[in-house]
Amino acid sequence: MTAEWDEFEVTLARCLSELPSRATLIIAASGNRYVQFLQYDIRLTVELTGNHYLSEPMGAAAEQLLRRHGWTPPVMAHEIENWHRTLFWPITRRGMLDLARAVAVGLRDALGVASPSELRAMGWTQASGDLDLSVLGTMARRRVI
Repeated sequence: MTAEWDEFEVTLARCLSELPSRATLIIAASGNRYVQFLQYDIRLTVELTGNHYLSEPMGAAAEQLLRRHGWTPPVMAHEIENWHRTLFWPITRRGMLDLARAVAVGLRDALGVASPSELRAMGWTQASGDLDLSVLGTMARRRVI
């Protein structure tokens, strides 16, 4: 892990701990590589791109790595096409940091995102539409080509 990814994990954990109920946050890189967070009153649901959406599917070693980091694999028979995790509130700081690390592993090691500088964040809420992502810094304003 590099200092850049370590910083990403801490920043992401902070952002997730501040998400309001009924918020959606998507962090994406080019090539349809993304992670999506859905915040509800009692739970935080997270999805990581599955092979169904990737032009270059991840291999068995990457899939095993995701499982070791707590990701549940897609279940195509039930139309669940992405890797996913669900955490129920209250989520401890340690739990949020562990989730952020699993996200970093997913993006970097399974989906091949070389650096957080390749990522872009966007989000909204059902209530107001606007979601303040300033805690994520330039990632919230970056375009993915």
